[in-house]
Amino acid sequence: MSDVLELIRGFNNVKSCANSCFSFIAKNRLAWLVVVVVLGIFADQASKMWAQDVLAEPYTIDEEIEVDGVAQIVKKEIYYPIRVIEVVPNFFNLMYKENPAAAFSLTSSIPAWVRRPLLIGVSVLATVFFLLWYFRMKGNDGLLLGSFSFILAGAIGNLADRIRLGYVIDFLDVHAGPFGYPHLHWPTFNVADSFIVIGAIGVIFRTIWPSKDPGSTKSNT
Repeated sequence: MSDVLELIRGFNNVKSCANSCFSFIAKNRLAWLVVVVVLGIFADQASKMWAQDVLAEPYTIDEEIEVDGVAQIVKKEIYYPIRVIEVVPNFFNLMYKENPAAAFSLTSSIPAWVRRPLLIGVSVLATVFFLLWYFRMKGNDGLLLGSFSFILAGAIGNLADRIRLGYVIDFLDVHAGPFGYPHLHWPTFNVADSFIVIGAIGVIFRTIWPSKDPGSTKSNT
């Protein structure tokens, strides 16, 4: 019986801590957004630079481009994966991949000269949409505000890759080895993707279980 009471007390402490955190977010939404986005982008870009430095190796190749109708040869640096780090055997690896397409390789069949500006444009529009939603949202729903902050951090992190490199660096590899399917892999992802998923889970949770604040999910008109 004492163990059950102790568990209940622990749950109440966690709930109280979460409520305090959500209350802080609601009262400081601009500061929270700036902190989460800046730290999120830093964590994402730093981890991708580490992956490129440790898990891949640069090579210089000759690439033919056309300038004013004249073919020219230019030097281009590309990265090839050279190692895989096994973190959890048969479950979680670190491996370098470049994804020029959207999630799950969507748009991979579209020519690169169309795909890159298309994905950048969609990412910019999505970022602007979530920013407007974030600041127009009424109420003090800290969970929803926090979730949108994580989504924005992830979206901007991947957008930076597309603008800077033309592709997104992925390096987190999870597969179903513990369940008897070692060759069944989830598509390789990155820290920015993780932020987006965490934020999406928060939004879905709040959609299913709305806040007690009746104005928390409405936008200003």
